[in-house]
Amino acid sequence: MTTLITVPGIMSDSRTWAPVADALKGYVEKVHTADTSKDDTLEAMAARALSDTQGDLIVIAHSMGGRVAMEMGKQVPERIKAMVLSSTGAEGPGTNEKAHRETRIAEANADMKAYARNWAPKVLSSDNAKNEELIASVRAMVEDCSAEVHERQNLALLHRPDATQYIGKFSFPVLLITGAEDHLSTEAVHSAIAAQIPGAKSLVLANSGHLLPFEQPVVVSQTIQEWLKEKAVI
Repeated sequence: MTTLITVPGIMSDSRTWAPVADALKGYVEKVHTADTSKDDTLEAMAARALSDTQGDLIVIAHSMGGRVAMEMGKQVPERIKAMVLSSTGAEGPGTNEKAHRETRIAEANADMKAYARNWAPKVLSSDNAKNEELIASVRAMVEDCSAEVHERQNLALLHRPDATQYIGKFSFPVLLITGAEDHLSTEAVHSAIAAQIPGAKSLVLANSGHLLPFEQPVVVSQTIQEWLKEKAVI
């Protein structure tokens, strides 16, 4: 049995990968969205996703979810048939990251709706930041995330493991995709990750920022489907 498991990013849920999951559901026995809202560490999030599923996995993950996916690959590489990492990173925490995340936590704790309103346009491409319908949908999803969950996820990221220490051992196919206007998970960041994973492929998609799955759902779906077929995974 093969399960397509989608892993959302911070403050996100099944809406992240819904169009892609819908496009791929005919190729797998089951679709499952990982719950990244309950655990204090990325390792625990990965363990929960694995325990909630059975058999072989196609893992598609975004941002923070990409780091969870890499932990899944570390914990049970034999179950992973293929992995798609969107808009993510692999290194451990940066030097000044603690202060940055503490500021984000404080702002969200003070007013989650205001936080969502300010955050959404910043992580979209310049054109998509003008798309009021898209911004409203992203903002609604973020507002559905409690400040408590937001804090827990930020702290999990702050104490994240350095995945560059083990991703070189991955033997399953890996595709990395990021937006041309993603200023967090840049082309250079993804190229560096791909260079460490044997056979990994890195693609940059136009007209999108950090929220790539929301900004280009059709292109992302087609890109992933074509790659999975190329790798004879589906």
